[in-house]
Amino acid sequence: MKNIYIDGTQIFNYELNNPLFTYKGATYVPVNGSLSRALGIQADMDWESRTLKLVKTEPAQKGASDGKLQSNLQDVNCEIASDITVIAYEPTNQKVAVTTEGGVETQAKADAAAEDTDVAGAEADVETEADVVQPEEEITLPELQATKLSLGELPLLVEGTTVYFPIKVITQHHLFGWSLYYDDYSGLYISTDPGKEAREYFNEPQSRYIRGLVNYIRKCNSSYSVAQAQDLVAIFQHEARIYGVDHTLLIAMAQKESTFNASARGSSGSLGIMQILPSTAKGYGVSASQLLDPHTNIQLGAKYIKERLDMYDGNVTKALSAYNQGAGAVNRGNYTTRYAGRISSAQSDMKEYMSENGYGKGY
Repeated sequence: MKNIYIDGTQIFNYELNNPLFTYKGATYVPVNGSLSRALGIQADMDWESRTLKLVKTEPAQKGASDGKLQSNLQDVNCEIASDITVIAYEPTNQKVAVTTEGGVETQAKADAAAEDTDVAGAEADVETEADVVQPEEEITLPELQATKLSLGELPLLVEGTTVYFPIKVITQHHLFGWSLYYDDYSGLYISTDPGKEAREYFNEPQSRYIRGLVNYIRKCNSSYSVAQAQDLVAIFQHEARIYGVDHTLLIAMAQKESTFNASARGSSGSLGIMQILPSTAKGYGVSASQLLDPHTNIQLGAKYIKERLDMYDGNVTKALSAYNQGAGAVNRGNYTTRYAGRISSAQSDMKEYMSENGYGKGY
C-alpha cells in the first residue's frame, strides 16, 4: 500500500503501527489506533455477539504518525473473521433529551466549606456530604442512526487485537460523509469532510513525478511491468527517507550496478539490485539469499551508502568510491573516481529525462 492522504495531510504508511494494505483489491484500514482517530471513527468489537460497531466522531488529531519508522513495509499477517455483523452509527439532525441523575457535591467542596469561619473564629455550620444534593439536569444529545453494513464478499481481517475493515464499504453506503480517491502512483486520498471530495486533495505533481520514475525504470529494464516498477520506486523512496539519502542517487546506483535486475550476480560474487557482497551483508546480519530480495537489498544499499556519506562529510565522490572499492582504499588515497563519475552521470541523465518529458524535478 502506498501513501495516504487524510483531508490533505500526507501519512507515510510505514510510520503506522497498523499500516493500511490491500486484500482482494480492497484497501483495509485499522478501526482502532491513531489512524482511526485521524479519520474520526470509534470502534467497538464485541466478540461474544460477533458485532463490530462503528461510530462517527470528530477527528481527534491531524495526521496519524510521529515521523518514526514503525512497520517498514512488512506484510500484515491477518486472519479472516467470519460471521461478523457490522453496524455503523452516525449522528442525525434530531436531538434526544437525556435526564441526568441527581447527586451530591464532591467531598472537596464540602471540605472547602468547612474551612470557612466567622469573624469571631467560630466554625461555620457545614452541610454533610449526604446533604449536598445536585438537582437533576436535562441535556440534549444527537440521535444516532444505525445502519447495518453488507461487506459483500470482503471479510473483516484481524491481527491480534486490531480489526481491519474494507474502507470502500463505508463510502459505498454513503456513510459518514466520506469520499475516496485512489491514484496508482501517489496513493489513497480520504476526505472526511462532506463538503469536499477526496479528488480535490489529489497531488498531481507528485503523481506525475512518480510516474516518470516508473517509466524511467521500465525504459532501462523492459522486463518490469508498471506495477512492479511502481513497487520498486516506492522502495527506493521509502529507504531514501529512512536514511536521509537522495532517492535519485539510489536509483542511479541500481541502474549502473544491475540495470534493476534483482537476481543479478556479479563476477566478484556481488548480488542483487545494489550489487552487495555477501561478506559485506553478513556484517549487517543479512544472508546471501536475502540479498536477492529487492527490498532487503535496497535497504542495505541505502544504509551502506549513508554510512559512507557520513564518513566523508557528505562527499559523494568519496562515498561512492568507498562503496565500490572499500573505505580502506579511499582512506589511503589509492582509489579511482571512475565509478563515482558513472553514477553521477546516470543521475544527471535521469534528471534530464524527467525534465524533458514533463515529469518535474521532484516534490
